[in-house]
Amino acid sequence: MAAREVVYKEQANRFREVIREQFGTQIALAKAIGASDGSYLTHYVNGRSMIGKILRKKLEAVGIDVDYIITGRRKGEGTCSEKNQELYDQCVGKILEIQKKLTELSSDVIEVNKMISSIKRCVD
Repeated sequence: MAAREVVYKEQANRFREVIREQFGTQIALAKAIGASDGSYLTHYVNGRSMIGKILRKKLEAVGIDVDYIITGRRKGEGTCSEKNQELYDQCVGKILEIQKKLTELSSDVIEVNKMISSIKRCVD
């Protein structure tokens, strides 16, 4: 099987999945986008054709994430490096919070030590 055919088949699988999740049937989607019947989508659902500009606009108009169908990545799903950057930023934020708390605790410990020294002088 040629590489293009593999890509089309993968897209077709995702397209069928999206149709099932969002519309239930190919006919329901066809009606939603103004097609006369479900056969309008058959070439895309079977992986014989790739979604073009006109169909893309129609699908997006009814809420379908066409980028997911084409690339396999859903909206909001960043790349691994984007996710890692977000996690990194969260880690840095947490470390800064911890450092601030530790600085406050350190100041409190110094203050308590001074109080203990003051009490000890009076007791001795």
